[in-house]
Amino acid sequence: MSAQIKLVEDFIAMWDAPDGIDRAVEAWFTPETVWENHGLTNTTGIDAALEVNRMFGEKLGMHSIKVDMLAVAEVGNKVLTERIDHIIDGDGGAMMSAPVMGIFEIADGKIAAWRDYFDSKGALEAQG
Repeated sequence: MSAQIKLVEDFIAMWDAPDGIDRAVEAWFTPETVWENHGLTNTTGIDAALEVNRMFGEKLGMHSIKVDMLAVAEVGNKVLTERIDHIIDGDGGAMMSAPVMGIFEIADGKIAAWRDYFDSKGALEAQG
């Protein structure tokens, strides 16, 4: 396994713990990292990403995200992922699940950009 794939897998593995997404962002984002959730939000930097994650947590009741990694590939400095993201509530139950295609751009051992593509309209409708 390449160092870039390991970095992305370690980043995603942290999401399963309470406050894991925030800790992962703090560990692997830079002040210039661009995070795009196509159809929902775009951020630049650690603080903006933490704020969006806080808002997702409040709106969705999200406690963590459990990820089933279906496929991962690397091309140059890019790591592509096919995943099923399960949004977990405070009681440990899955509130919703979404198929996601993601791409992570790696520079100097950090995530320089992260773009996720999924059915954002369907995900929002599932939340009512």
